[in-house]
Amino acid sequence: MAMSHRLRMTLVAGFALVAMLVGGLLLAVHLLLQPQRFTALLESAASVANLRLKLEHPAHAELLPVPGLVLEGLSLSVPGHADPILTAAKGKLKVPWRALLGGVPTITQLELDAPQMNLDELGGYIAGLPTGRAPWLPHIRAGVVLNDGSLSSHGRIVLADVTVKIGQLEPDRPFRMTVSARNATALPLNLTVTGVPHSNAKVVALEPMQLRGSLPGYGRFDLVGHARWLGGSRAQLAVAGNAGVPALSLNLAFSNTAGPAMLDVQVRRPHQRLDAHFDPAELLAWWKGLFAQGPSLEPLAPPPLAAAAAASQIAFGTVQFSGLSVRINGKPAPSVSKVGQPSHSASK
Repeated sequence: MAMSHRLRMTLVAGFALVAMLVGGLLLAVHLLLQPQRFTALLESAASVANLRLKLEHPAHAELLPVPGLVLEGLSLSVPGHADPILTAAKGKLKVPWRALLGGVPTITQLELDAPQMNLDELGGYIAGLPTGRAPWLPHIRAGVVLNDGSLSSHGRIVLADVTVKIGQLEPDRPFRMTVSARNATALPLNLTVTGVPHSNAKVVALEPMQLRGSLPGYGRFDLVGHARWLGGSRAQLAVAGNAGVPALSLNLAFSNTAGPAMLDVQVRRPHQRLDAHFDPAELLAWWKGLFAQGPSLEPLAPPPLAAAAAASQIAFGTVQFSGLSVRINGKPAPSVSKVGQPSHSASK
């Protein structure tokens, strides 16, 4: 049966009305949310941290499933640097429904798709932070979600398939962050960080703190301790617990609050022990220089570390050693404090 002319006109008018209503709703959402308010908020936060935020396309509003703003072609970089610290193909700022009524712009959650982080740029940025600047604890109301990301260094992918979920971050409230990824050989690794953040004018601390997870080739680990940020690039970390297969006792302490950065490592297993003390950056530079020599027969400088290892018995395949002891005194230096020793805590 052929559709009558009047019915066709009614359907066309109905579709046109629906399209106008939807278009009007989207326009109203755009006008009420005012995307420029939120992008200005992000740009201001980045500027305070001496970073530059850029978007390839202007942010646009999205109503469902929750109101928010879509960001496309996001990049975060140090002013004057050609390579960004962070790029993302797409992101979304989720906002509360009350944001439709105007008022102070509030972001409840940030989601980024396919973020790529340059570890070299990040390391340079952290190293250049002014030490005199007071620490501050960023407030995250609902969290941050990063999907299908990657970490690179010297043009190579270090970690891929990175997923990060960061929960609420506010003083004196439980905090949780989970990370999963794959290394260069596609083996999975995961990390869960939990703790309670505290802050005052001198220090931001995550204390107590627990690190749990697994690393390819090393097995699971379960460590407890604390982490502290004293402003600029000054930081402290002290954790202890069990790790590896078979399980070993591990104690790590890092500090760069006075003089060069130093890392203390203590490993204990029945009839085996290792103690090492070194500057991570110097040891990494020595390691890279070792490979850069190639076939050169130039004298090899000792590694910049102080270390001692002993094992009553150890085997490498069919070769066994008894009463093995090794000591390296490449660069003795004062040790940093371990977990459990007295230290200044952040006030709650």
